[in-house]
Amino acid sequence: MTTSWQPTTLVQCVSVRPWLLLPGEEEPCGCHDLTLGRIYEMIGVEADGAFYRIIDDSNDDYLYPAALFRPV
Repeated sequence: MTTSWQPTTLVQCVSVRPWLLLPGEEEPCGCHDLTLGRIYEMIGVEADGAFYRIIDDSNDDYLYPAALFRPV
């Protein structure tokens, strides 16, 4: 049996600034499942590094702007 292992990349949330404006909404959103200062597991990098796929507080993975995080 072959086991494939890849190191986990950890990042810290440094901003919960709203960044997404949904059609029909007046208030921007996009960070309601992040906690400022918390360490998260990054499972992917997309859009040439502009977005990180993060397992957030809901225990699901979503895309967030890379500017909201710093590597740990």
